[in-house]
Amino acid sequence: MESHIYNEGQKRFLLAEKIREGKLRIQSEDTVHKTLTFTISEFALIEQVRSKMKLKDLTQGMLYCIWNTAIEEGIETG
Repeated sequence: MESHIYNEGQKRFLLAEKIREGKLRIQSEDTVHKTLTFTISEFALIEQVRSKMKLKDLTQGMLYCIWNTAIEEGIETG
């Protein structure tokens, strides 16, 4: 399907759906374990995004935020 037929809300929902279903992964990915530091407010924002998009955990919430920003900036196509 062509992406221009979807509005911005639908595109975001489709991105969240790909993440929930595990379909948005780079084939040659390596797992990296890193400690990240967030303020409580920043963590709460990620949690709100996770909840709104019905993602299962913080990792999916962060993945959604990263991919959504990359798509908006034209770095990725989703």
